Amino acid sequence: MRKRSLLSSCMLLSLWAFPQVGINTTTPQKTLHVNGSLQITNELNVGGNASTAGSAGIAGQVLKSNGSGQAPSWQKILQAPNSVGTLIAVNGQLFVAQEITVQLSADYNSGNSTTMIGNLTTEIIDNENKYIADATTNSFQVVADGTYQIIMNMQLSATKGNLPVIGVWDNQDNQWVARVNDTYSATNGTLQTYTLITSIDMLAGRNYSFRSSNTTNYTIRKGGSGAFPLSQISVKRVK
Repeated sequence: MRKRSLLSSCMLLSLWAFPQVGINTTTPQKTLHVNGSLQITNELNVGGNASTAGSAGIAGQVLKSNGSGQAPSWQKILQAPNSVGTLIAVNGQLFVAQEITVQLSADYNSGNSTTMIGNLTTEIIDNENKYIADATTNSFQVVADGTYQIIMNMQLSATKGNLPVIGVWDNQDNQWVARVNDTYSATNGTLQTYTLITSIDMLAGRNYSFRSSNTTNYTIRKGGSGAFPLSQISVKRVK
């Protein structure tokens, strides 16, 4: 009891006499300077003020320095995601970007109307399981509002002079949100590549589809024989 009282008296005297207190040091550099190990058997609170306790954080967080003169803060530790895809940062958060890449499993034939591209059933990646397709239709959603890169590379066979269109369709608004068209200048029965590369804002929960259009009959070839590239489409979030 005498030892504890003496220690308390010494600390009070030190606080009264000096603005800084040192433990195992006679030259403290801060308000409290501990030259040795520190054992904490309960929570560690950081921040706060004279009337509010600081934060103890939550389980699994680590302490992050916020620079000179600022209280540190608790932050989530970066862990490797389980999903397959590209790691991106949005608003200070790291996560795997949603990505869809599909190819034609067979040639697709269509007439003089705007239709969903069928046979887009060879999935390379669909890391959020938001894409569905069959021989005549396709549809997908994005899981978060954001900007998405669209790449469509399609091998078309049409009538010379036609103006085929390929792109992304908003099923709710019933209109194109991204598209490309060009005069078909190849010889009838041969192939011409149509490529769309763009980035557009897309909304979570909304249904989109990959579509094509022409004024006469045409074919989107599967490709990949060596003479022509594969017909392929990809969507990937970039921010």
